[in-house]
Amino acid sequence: MSIILFDAALVIARLTAQVSAFRKVAGAADYAAAAPELKQTPAAFVLSLADRAGRSSTGTMVVSQEMEARFGVIFAVQNLRDARGQQAGAELRALRIAVMTALLGWQPASDYDPCEYGAGRLLQLDDAVLWWQDDYVTRILNRSV
Repeated sequence: MSIILFDAALVIARLTAQVSAFRKVAGAADYAAAAPELKQTPAAFVLSLADRAGRSSTGTMVVSQEMEARFGVIFAVQNLRDARGQQAGAELRALRIAVMTALLGWQPASDYDPCEYGAGRLLQLDDAVLWWQDDYVTRILNRSV
């Protein structure tokens, strides 16, 4: 049996090694704790967002399914004394480029397809932090035998 689920720790390790500008790179639990009162910026948080499985490609008792795994990288950039967020926006652009450079075409493990960019969106902009999320997609083939 070859069952694989997305592992955010692989992406966290990649970003920690490849993007030195982050003061913190962590996962979902750390994001939940940091969101109300973030102390270290810039920061990135990696979260598994969704899985979507295709139909089995075999017509027998063996199941072979390609699963699309979608994950998010949430950016937190300091936004003090800048009501329009221009300085934070410039820092965010540089960080997004660094993350895209680290992730696009990268395979988290041999069982994964190369990562692709999925979408991006503003989560929140306030007096302290600009929050942005980029989504990425990879695919994994799961087999029942």
